[in-house]
Amino acid sequence: MDKKGRICWTITDDFPGMKSQALGLSEAIGIPTKHKTCKSKWPIRLPWSNPLNQLTEDSDPLTPPWPDLVITCGRRSAPLSLAIKRNNKGRTLSVHIQDPLSNRNQFDLIISPEHDNLKGANVMQTRGALHKITPEKLTDGIKKFGHLFKDYPGPYSSVLIGGTTNRYNMTKDAVEDIIQKIADIQQITHGSVFVTPSFRTPYREVFNEKLSSLPQVYLADIERINPYFAMLGMADYLFVTDDSVNMVCEACYTGKPVYILPLLNHSGTKPIRFVNQLVKDGIVRHFDGQVDEWTYSPINDTAKAADTVRKMLGLRKG
Repeated sequence: MDKKGRICWTITDDFPGMKSQALGLSEAIGIPTKHKTCKSKWPIRLPWSNPLNQLTEDSDPLTPPWPDLVITCGRRSAPLSLAIKRNNKGRTLSVHIQDPLSNRNQFDLIISPEHDNLKGANVMQTRGALHKITPEKLTDGIKKFGHLFKDYPGPYSSVLIGGTTNRYNMTKDAVEDIIQKIADIQQITHGSVFVTPSFRTPYREVFNEKLSSLPQVYLADIERINPYFAMLGMADYLFVTDDSVNMVCEACYTGKPVYILPLLNHSGTKPIRFVNQLVKDGIVRHFDGQVDEWTYSPINDTAKAADTVRKMLGLRKG
């Protein structure tokens, strides 16, 4: 059976990390996809009521014709996947990324990172987070945005900065500490440093103020232009803050040396535990003022997950 006429919906809330994982999987599967941003009303209504009737007014509509495949990510979107499957009399394949926390046996497939320690007949464990990075996107990113860096001497270090999460509040002191580490990286490598914040990064005006005075440092204005793929593709070294499993996995997809930049007062979270395991396995290193070379097997769970879903749909590869 081929992909003609097949439709996929990806459904997440408005958190970029969730959307990136769901879309990364759907793109790797290779069938037409519509992304739906949906949020449920709060407080949640009675558990037996239809989740499709609990959406906020600014949510994208979830109405027939139903898709052949629905991919959700994050516990808040999980009930929507099962509701669509029920409304379509089981004909929609329901795939959920991360631990849905409830009704686990009702999903056709759950794709869960190892650090969630989730097991079951319908569970596929991955090393880390799924993502949208591919060799083609890195190459295209360099072609599109490489001109931004033509006056910057090598070697190139790219710094990926996270920010505040539901378990961590990134303070101004933490921001200033990262800025000092960026200055240290530039001095140690004697090359250029490309810096990209995320939409979760607070005090971006502080980055603008302090980094503008540092030579050979490029700070991406993500509200205007975000050469993220070019930064990954051009980097000789990658530095990632320790608050995001997604960003760490995207960096580790490249096979390049990846250094972890610890955030002040950040401890005890899943990203920390994930990073510590990667350090133990020799994949990443904590930045300690030195920059070295090493090799490892790149983390690429997205292709494996896509192949599994493709087989469940009865689709040919490619």
